Amino acid sequence: MRLRNLPRRTAALVAASALAAAAACSSPTATQAGSSAAASPSRTTYGTQTPLAGNFEASGLTATTLSFKAETGTVYADEAGVTYIEPRTDASADLTVRRALWDGTEAWSTAVAVPDDVADMHLRLSADPGIGVVSVWFAGPDETSEDEILLRNTEAMANQVTWLELETGRAASEDLAAAAFEYAGVSVRSNENFAGAIVMEDDSTTSGVLYVNADLSLTGSSWGELLSAEGDFQLSDVAQWNGTPLFTLTDKQVDTNNIVQLGPAELLIADSDSVRFIPGPTHLGLKHNEDLWLVDETGAVVEVDTSACELGENHQYPTISDTALYAGLARVTLDDHSLECLADLAPTADAKIAGEFSDGSLLLTSTLYGADVQGTWLVPADRSEAVKLDNTFNLTEVHSDYIVQITDGAEVTFVDVYDYRDLTLPQE
Repeated sequence: MRLRNLPRRTAALVAASALAAAAACSSPTATQAGSSAAASPSRTTYGTQTPLAGNFEASGLTATTLSFKAETGTVYADEAGVTYIEPRTDASADLTVRRALWDGTEAWSTAVAVPDDVADMHLRLSADPGIGVVSVWFAGPDETSEDEILLRNTEAMANQVTWLELETGRAASEDLAAAAFEYAGVSVRSNENFAGAIVMEDDSTTSGVLYVNADLSLTGSSWGELLSAEGDFQLSDVAQWNGTPLFTLTDKQVDTNNIVQLGPAELLIADSDSVRFIPGPTHLGLKHNEDLWLVDETGAVVEVDTSACELGENHQYPTISDTALYAGLARVTLDDHSLECLADLAPTADAKIAGEFSDGSLLLTSTLYGADVQGTWLVPADRSEAVKLDNTFNLTEVHSDYIVQITDGAEVTFVDVYDYRDLTLPQE
């Protein structure tokens, strides 16, 4: 894929593969809601779907704090709560986007208009956790010939996009066609990690990038304004963090010259293009083979010393919270970059840290196909022996003090949320 308007360099960028708002509803603060939930052992299930994640009675999880159905692939969970699009019964009716806190309290709901001519397209929900914004858009299908190569990990998108502020539900919508036209664009592409769009001059040429900031304002840049490297590059991956485009460039002539950029700033150079982005609310994590880096809100890059813990190739996609990054059995504290390795406590090398609870306990899971040992374990805050739970939690996320099960069905996504404080450990 070619990159347009790049003086001083050959600009062949080969891409290998790729909303009208209603008023927000008021709710108790997260602190008030959390205190109420902790005080009562009986919690009201919110939503439309009873739990289907499994039979967890033996583990003490007899009820959910939150349980619902969502449009397939439109669930975004963070440390404060979960945002999702309610399943549609009428394809032409306004979408309903909901935001719930982890105790089951609805924070807000917003109506988003459905643009014209999206009958054959699929709903998508993207996020930039650095600025606390999600975007609602429609994707696919691609209509290209077999010899045309499109941007990796992206999809064609409808021009109409709506951005919503996670904290308040405030929304802004824009048709990207006019903005793309300023960069000689005739179409746009995006992915679930990008709350903006790549501008396409044609099916094989990118000419610019559009992205949203914390004020829900759309910003654009040509590639010539962003890239300073000289050479013949391909665009390997693209995302957005903290209101800035994030991407990897691979030098087609020099295999070791793979540049990761945040906006115009070069973050690092890697010896392959398999750099994983892990965007979080306060830090951006980067993983490449056994190496980890953390990027703070100022753009400063710190390499994490991972020599004390083998990260392993089984866990290509680390996770991040507002306090730590988790890669396999390694836990990296964000504020001081210290590393803790759980390899000696984990019952199997195939386990990974799913997340951390407020008391310092960690949840480990091993669900890889072909793993020697499968299961779920709780590692106490004092790092005494890991305790195996009676049930295996598949497809699990941990946010705040909640265990989140997200299961994609044939037509909808099911979400079931359990309060960790209800967990009963097996008795010896």
